[in-house]
Amino acid sequence: MLIGLVFGMWCAAQTQPASESGVYRQEGFASWYGPPYDGKPTHSGEIFDSTKFTAAHPTLPFGTILTVTNVHNNKQVIVRINDRGPFTPSRIIDVSKAAAEQLDMIVTGTAPVIIESRGSVVSIAAPQSASPQGQTVPPSGGTETLKTDAEMPASGNTVIGLEEFRTPPYSVTPARSSPAEIKPAVPPAGTDKRYRIQVGAYRVLRNATEVFDRLKNIGLNPAYERNGEIYRVVLAGVKADDVQLIAEKLGGAGFQEALIREEQ
Repeated sequence: MLIGLVFGMWCAAQTQPASESGVYRQEGFASWYGPPYDGKPTHSGEIFDSTKFTAAHPTLPFGTILTVTNVHNNKQVIVRINDRGPFTPSRIIDVSKAAAEQLDMIVTGTAPVIIESRGSVVSIAAPQSASPQGQTVPPSGGTETLKTDAEMPASGNTVIGLEEFRTPPYSVTPARSSPAEIKPAVPPAGTDKRYRIQVGAYRVLRNATEVFDRLKNIGLNPAYERNGEIYRVVLAGVKADDVQLIAEKLGGAGFQEALIREEQ
């Protein structure tokens, strides 16, 4: 434990933005994360893509461009900060798989690095709360009451008013014997129209990813929408004839209700 404390203090001591130029420089260990997180939103709201040259940092502003140098082999890569992490004092940055390949650290998993900003850093965010290393979650680690906005982004479509649910739908609930309630109503079958079903809307990003994974597990094809600080989990391009079947699947998975609107 003493060694870990000393190492953490060493890492903190290597953080030294230049006083005049504002260039940020830090030395420590890098780790990487990849395909298991593909398609999931990062803390910035951007969808993670392990083939892009991006990285997670505990405090640097999103959009910061860094040069990362592997001290062992002097290989370098340029990355853009779009996520928070890693959440352990022994590591200073989590790079994408593509960046890790450039640094030749795929096999080792970690590597000693120097990171330097390509330009001045205007501000540094407060450190995030501890979470499992490499996990793309916001600082709030607890369960948050599900809140919804006044509307869904409709791109010109009719907007359905939303309600506030007091129980986060990703929480463990008994399987329902009845289908989830589709609001305002299940559309009539036999038409060529397509619909978008919103299963949930969340301010806590981890809640959205939990629901996304649950929908995947019951054979549905969810997607993310973002509007300001709200992350929505939706089912897009749904045929009218399939709405009732989806309602039954949602009910069987513990979801009580969902919102629907016509796509144009």
